Amino acid sequence: MNLMDVNREFPTEDACLEHLEKVRWPEGVRCPTCGCKEISRITRRPSAKNKRTRSYQCLEKSCRSQFSATNGTMFHRSHIPLPVWFAAVALVMDAKKGVSAMQLQRHLGLGSYESAWYMVHRIRKSMTENNPAPLSGTVEMDETYLGGKARGAGSGWRRNR
Repeated sequence: MNLMDVNREFPTEDACLEHLEKVRWPEGVRCPTCGCKEISRITRRPSAKNKRTRSYQCLEKSCRSQFSATNGTMFHRSHIPLPVWFAAVALVMDAKKGVSAMQLQRHLGLGSYESAWYMVHRIRKSMTENNPAPLSGTVEMDETYLGGKARGAGSGWRRNR
């Protein structure tokens, strides 16, 4: 999905929240704390342009926690609008050699470098695996040379075995 597709499919905060809810809870919204299915939807008018408009409250008497679709994700506790986040993810994922925070700031028109730095680091952290398995079998890599210059007597490249 390129940047134009992202802007077309997720133009508003509500469209982004709808997508996050569908991906996170395919069988309906559940409390992330206790897993209860009985929840209450809290709808509020945005008092500022960066406030989330949809949140939920668990109706379980022992839990009663409030949450939204962004809890526990890279978007959690961010004041940057979700359409900007989605565009940033598209830019980072589409870049062959990576995207710097300065480049992201210029492309998205962010007000500060710190916001762009924050976004890039959160996106990169969310792309890591928690428990990566070691590579096995035949592993192919492009533009990679294993080995190096032999030390000691002789010069030039040698094949290390």
